[in-house]
Amino acid sequence: MCPPLPGQVPVEPVKSSNVPTAQGAMKASPVNKSSTEKPTKRKKMERICSFLRSMWKAMKSPFGCCCDSSAVDVVEPFIPPADPDPDPDPSSPDPDHSGVKPNNDSFESLYNVGEMIGSGGFGRVFKGTRKFDDKKVAIKRMRKTCNDLYLDIPGHPKPLITEVALLLMMRQEPISPYVIQLYDWFEHPRKFTLIMEFPEPCESLLDFIIHNPQLDETTARVIMRQAVLAVQHCIEHSVFHNDVHAHNFLLKKDTLELKLIDFGCGQLLSSNGYESYIYIGLLDYCPPEVFTQPRFHAVPANVWSLGVLLYEMVNSCPPFRDAKEITQAKVSFQNSSLSKGLDTHHPV
Repeated sequence: MCPPLPGQVPVEPVKSSNVPTAQGAMKASPVNKSSTEKPTKRKKMERICSFLRSMWKAMKSPFGCCCDSSAVDVVEPFIPPADPDPDPDPSSPDPDHSGVKPNNDSFESLYNVGEMIGSGGFGRVFKGTRKFDDKKVAIKRMRKTCNDLYLDIPGHPKPLITEVALLLMMRQEPISPYVIQLYDWFEHPRKFTLIMEFPEPCESLLDFIIHNPQLDETTARVIMRQAVLAVQHCIEHSVFHNDVHAHNFLLKKDTLELKLIDFGCGQLLSSNGYESYIYIGLLDYCPPEVFTQPRFHAVPANVWSLGVLLYEMVNSCPPFRDAKEITQAKVSFQNSSLSKGLDTHHPV
């Protein structure tokens, strides 16, 4: 019997003790057939069987038949398991909002990832090193979501994720020593990876305040000056940070150098202001006009936030706890040792 073709069901042949069979061959007619059968009919059957055998041999190789055969074995190619978060194929089309390709080299070929040093709604931050010179960097990974905001900025034909767009604007000359710098960035199908400078040893300004309650005025003055220059630099580069507070500053412990970080809530500077109902900054630092006016503006909002920051540094707590206290704006100082120049609202 001929081997069954794919999809066919084999039929059991008729038994006969007189005619042997070979694997893959059609069995001859039984001997009890009439001896008067015309020889041309037998030859026709043999030709048909030979044709079917040839077809089967031709089809057996691509289908990887497990029957014995002198043909070369067909080895199935290895298909690696799917990467849960693979890097994009450079030859494939860019995903939506891809922007300009940030780097043609793979992230893994350029950087080593170390321990995680922070996490939250913004993503996760890791220590890292740049391979070619062992420079220490901060590696920030952000998952893509349907709520991500993208910005159009000069020099880029497509919208870029907000934080990347604003940090690229901040990288334009002159560069401020008080704002974190973006070195590199990568876009993957499901996430963004940002490579930024990593001041070391450092901690957040909030942690520094907690570890050093009621800072002396000299230290507060050194820090405050840098915070003002950082925010001013943002405005000069047409960037509204929109989330200025103690946790969004990094402080070098040995030199008290300050860096403004996390531009994920930022926006392009607008002379028309911003609608109050979409304010997304921290409540403790929220300006009162957000609760009393339909719109608020970048510069007054920054001034308010910086005032709250100064209060928190020298009193170890924010001045207001809720919207009612913010709109009333009644300030009472917790630190009894403050100078008259500071507690009467004079500039530092």
